[in-house]
Amino acid sequence: MMMAYGNGDGVEQDYNKAFKFGLKCAENGDGTCMWNVVNCYYSGMGVEKNMDKMLDWATRLGKLKNPEDLAKSGYISSVRLQLAQMYRDGIDLEKDLFKSYQWFLIYNEFKKDFAYIRQQQIIEEIQELETKLTSDQKANGQKEAENLLGRPLRNIENLYKAEL
Repeated sequence: MMMAYGNGDGVEQDYNKAFKFGLKCAENGDGTCMWNVVNCYYSGMGVEKNMDKMLDWATRLGKLKNPEDLAKSGYISSVRLQLAQMYRDGIDLEKDLFKSYQWFLIYNEFKKDFAYIRQQQIIEEIQELETKLTSDQKANGQKEAENLLGRPLRNIENLYKAEL
């Protein structure tokens, strides 16, 4: 129903109704709906723009385990990368290099959702960010990312390797 109201497929287009259906779906843990809710709060489509709620839903989405379905997994990996870059650059969120680093480490869990060349670019972004962190931040990054995620990080040994 979210997509029907959002696109006007078979019903009169109504972003407010689309958001309400999307939120119900997101509250049930559906990653695609969570992605849409994040974007609605970010853009103000169908709901008042709210960066705190956007961050809350983006964090929830970013903590999900990646399914093998590329489309669904891509939303999760994308939101992780977006959070890393938003914290790093101070765009729409308060700049926090350590939080950025944590999200880059979490993104690394399933970076195969991105093209090989894009992964290489992101590895360079991570390496550049690491030059701005203290030695304590680098040493504690994995532990704090795991605390945020609520589980051990996978793939940390391949942080600096692009994957096919």
